[in-house]
Amino acid sequence: LHQAALAEAASRGAGVMFLEVAVDNEAGLGLYTALGFGEAGRRRAYYPRGSGPAVDALILKVDLPQHS
Repeated sequence: LHQAALAEAASRGAGVMFLEVAVDNEAGLGLYTALGFGEAGRRRAYYPRGSGPAVDALILKVDLPQHS
């Protein structure tokens, strides 16, 4: 599904895709890293956690191939 979204965005002329994930979401980070995303920014203490302090949100981005 994510690969289809990347392809669709690129076909419509998008050059970059961004997403956000909690820093403690290891599975999500693993998936997005495997898809080529890298860290572009961080929102400190963005996601509240009932069992402890809020965790950072990582802003990730990937450059999309250009279609002509």
